[in-house]
Amino acid sequence: MGTETAEHLEQPQPDHMNFALMEMEAAVLRETVEVSEEADPLDKVLDARKMVSFSQRAKAFDFPRDANYDLLLDKVYYVTGIDRDHYRVSMTTVAHTFRPSMPIEIVDDEDVALLLRRENVDPLVCISIEEIGNECPERNHKPPESSANPHHETREYEFHHTQKSNIQVTDIDEFQTSDVPHIGANLDDIVEGFTPTANIDTTSPHLIPDHDETEPQSNPIPNQFPNRYDEQFAHVQRLVPPPCAFYSIHSGEVAPRPITMRIEVGEVFPSKQQLQSQLGRYCLANQCQIRVFKSDTTRYQVRCIVEGCNWRMRAAKVQNSDHFQIRKFDNQHTCSTEARFSHQRQASARVIGEHIQEKLHDHRLYKPKEIINDMQREFGISCNYHKGYRARHIALEEVQGTPVESYSILPSYLYMLEQTNPGTITDFHTDSSDRFMYMFFCFKACINGFLSSIRPVIAVDGTFLTGPHRGVLFVAVCMDGNEQIFPLAFGVGDSETNEAWEWFLSRLHKAVGEVDDLVIVSDRKNSIITGVEKVFPNSFHGACAIHLQRNMLGHYGKNKALKRYFERAARVYRESQFRQRMEQLANINSEAARYVTDAGFDRWSRAYSPRKRYNIMSTNIAESMNNAIKGCKELPITGVIDYIRGVLQGWFHDRRTAALKLTTQLTTAADVAVGVKDDEARYMRVYPITFYTFVVKDGDLDGHVDLTTKSCSCREFDVDQLPCAHALACIRLRGFSFPDYCSPYYSSTFLVTAYSGEIHPVGQPSEWLVPSDIASKIVHPPVGRRPPGRPRKNRNPSFGEEVTQRRCTTCHRVGHNSHTCTYPKSSTMGSTCEIGEASGSHNVL
Repeated sequence: MGTETAEHLEQPQPDHMNFALMEMEAAVLRETVEVSEEADPLDKVLDARKMVSFSQRAKAFDFPRDANYDLLLDKVYYVTGIDRDHYRVSMTTVAHTFRPSMPIEIVDDEDVALLLRRENVDPLVCISIEEIGNECPERNHKPPESSANPHHETREYEFHHTQKSNIQVTDIDEFQTSDVPHIGANLDDIVEGFTPTANIDTTSPHLIPDHDETEPQSNPIPNQFPNRYDEQFAHVQRLVPPPCAFYSIHSGEVAPRPITMRIEVGEVFPSKQQLQSQLGRYCLANQCQIRVFKSDTTRYQVRCIVEGCNWRMRAAKVQNSDHFQIRKFDNQHTCSTEARFSHQRQASARVIGEHIQEKLHDHRLYKPKEIINDMQREFGISCNYHKGYRARHIALEEVQGTPVESYSILPSYLYMLEQTNPGTITDFHTDSSDRFMYMFFCFKACINGFLSSIRPVIAVDGTFLTGPHRGVLFVAVCMDGNEQIFPLAFGVGDSETNEAWEWFLSRLHKAVGEVDDLVIVSDRKNSIITGVEKVFPNSFHGACAIHLQRNMLGHYGKNKALKRYFERAARVYRESQFRQRMEQLANINSEAARYVTDAGFDRWSRAYSPRKRYNIMSTNIAESMNNAIKGCKELPITGVIDYIRGVLQGWFHDRRTAALKLTTQLTTAADVAVGVKDDEARYMRVYPITFYTFVVKDGDLDGHVDLTTKSCSCREFDVDQLPCAHALACIRLRGFSFPDYCSPYYSSTFLVTAYSGEIHPVGQPSEWLVPSDIASKIVHPPVGRRPPGRPRKNRNPSFGEEVTQRRCTTCHRVGHNSHTCTYPKSSTMGSTCEIGEASGSHNVL
């Protein structure tokens, strides 16, 4: 019988559980039969009491936490494609303990509820498939061919009986023999000498003969099993397991593959390097060390590092190929554990990097410190920061490719991005030497969302990349009706030059076209100003008020009052209020007032802006976007694109799901903002002029409201397109519905429309179908000179952004707090003069 297991791959959402149906590879045998090669792999069923086969194949799916047994069973049948009329599925689970546990059957709703209540653990479910009405299939039996899985391949395996007493049935997270369903506790009846060898005979004449006569033969291990098993399994020829593949519906990437803890005679590796890698991982998992005895182009021999130990392995090259096959393997150590594991020479950066690379498929920020902690927790191995850093670098190259390879496949990647996401706009530019200069991409989902449902205000900014070839990442973002960042377009350039910004903005203009009442917000870089004037002549270019404020404070000194009056001047709606704030600012520092005046009131103030900027007065949303995707800064260029694509894919899915659950006409943020203003409106006096025009008493600042034009003399109703407190008082008086007087940009319907598009991955490069004219395009990495000193990971903070160091209240030193203070309390009770000097030096500006 084929056996499948379900394993939780990701942390569950509050109302859903993620499952993965997985088939693993092992050798747990009692009695076997031949299986027809022509049958579909999922239909090749053997009784579980006779054989348990594992093949390392997984499928992932979401499952609601409030579901019942029938729904889980239906889901299992659906994702596996098993014919419900011909096969029966039974499910078991195991407790998450450090000791082996017997399987627990899942037979009713209570069992499912108990399984789904587990928190902060990875639930493991074993799924057994049994043919209905044929409990003991005969040899060469061919079940009906399944149409649900026509893509499955078949592979042949031969089982060779060897004399071995130590039994290891799995290599997935210490999965124990007792964890396998339908396997009894009597392990004396389990034979583990039948090893899949992928149709390669160890005596095949195609193997290059090994002429090493000096190596002593390993001592055979006495057979602890009765001889009747030799006769019982003599007829076994081959087993065709399901194909090996990993899937994940969330990221489209390869799911985590468990570290392999076993090596078998007859096992074949694609290359000598992969054999060495496997040996390194084997040593980590089994706590042993090896030394190379002989190594050349045709053979590879290793022994235990302890002299006199019988452990050894010998592999030979398969003729006319690069494959290496294990010819002899004596897995019996005759040395002490302390002697062979005093330190771990096999824990090299490359071995660790190959082990952790699966953890980088989901674009996580996997730091060297986390690698060090994982190695200590998983294998009990201590490594330094430098080794962890190099291991991470090796793993990233294996997952994302080298920078040179990334640039070479850039045309093909962008082509596939357009094919998998129809309507997406991509472009790149090289110089006369085919060296990379610029790149741009904008998803169709982002274009449609912006043109249909997003306020026409775009913030643009650039942030540096920290990869080997450096460069700048350009971003163009907006803000949706729920006050969330809405990504629009991205690009990469050599630097923030006039040419680079003009090229990026021209591709952005091609994507969105001419937009009515468009406002572009950026800092006051000359390259951006020039580019906007050339590419978007009909738009209004506003300056980031925060950048202007920081520049002002940098020129004229830190002054809290100066900062406060500038912020108020930038955000007020009435021109009269603006003039008052500017007078107050000039009284404090006339030079600072002249500086912001020369920048142009219309560029940075809400009161004088000729177009609606709504509440977007800075480029904070662009800088927040840069922070959200900072994990891609050191990746190769295709890794940068795919990282951003993955982030956007998750955002669109999660926000679309959340928007569909809204029961109000307005978005959550807009509803809260209107509610705050409504609390103010209830205390105002309203004097009607006509049925739709009013005068509202509000102290010295009365409001003249016209509901037909949705305007108020305070200008807040006009600029933000949300009713001000004056308008809400009038709406309350007439009994109107206030959502009717809000801009559609703040409606839940527009929010759903904004995120209605889908963003898809490009798949694996081996599956791409790219025209020859695209694939033949040559792109070389840009020529760049590495700057002196250690490469910076974080940008230089602007003036006023300096991080304030925390001071301990116990010892008055900086860099820690009282909870982590390590200084003795007696030493902190120093003289008042010492504490006063420390505090005084801290307060001096």
